[in-house]
Amino acid sequence: LGVTCWLVAGWPGLFIGFFLSTSLLWHNTFLINSLTHVWGKKRFDTPDESRNNLITAILTLGEGWHNNHHHYQSSCRNGFYWWEIDDTYYVIKAMSWVGLVWDIRGVPEHVLEEGRLRDRGEFKSDEKSPKKPEVQLAA
Repeated sequence: LGVTCWLVAGWPGLFIGFFLSTSLLWHNTFLINSLTHVWGKKRFDTPDESRNNLITAILTLGEGWHNNHHHYQSSCRNGFYWWEIDDTYYVIKAMSWVGLVWDIRGVPEHVLEEGRLRDRGEFKSDEKSPKKPEVQLAA
């Protein structure tokens, strides 16, 4: 990639297209894995200290909703609600409209309901998630 950037745009292309973009990518990744475990709102009780943070979500295209991600990891969407900006999810959703991706896993309603209850302070910590379907393992 670096060679291609240099061939297409010379030294400025190598610096901006490869070195600067790679450095920003790494810094944003490290930002998520450090700052969002310290600063922000903890909606869900998770075994770690992950938090949701609007500023880091904007900087990292939605990855700042880190507590959501740690609570329900199999969803492609980190911003669980319409007000939680998640640009990565919007791109994935648009790709699904043209058939580039499929079988997108969303956030189940029982997880969304638990988050709403927690935001309103109505969730009791000794309860399990509301309306959570029972999972039966095969013998």
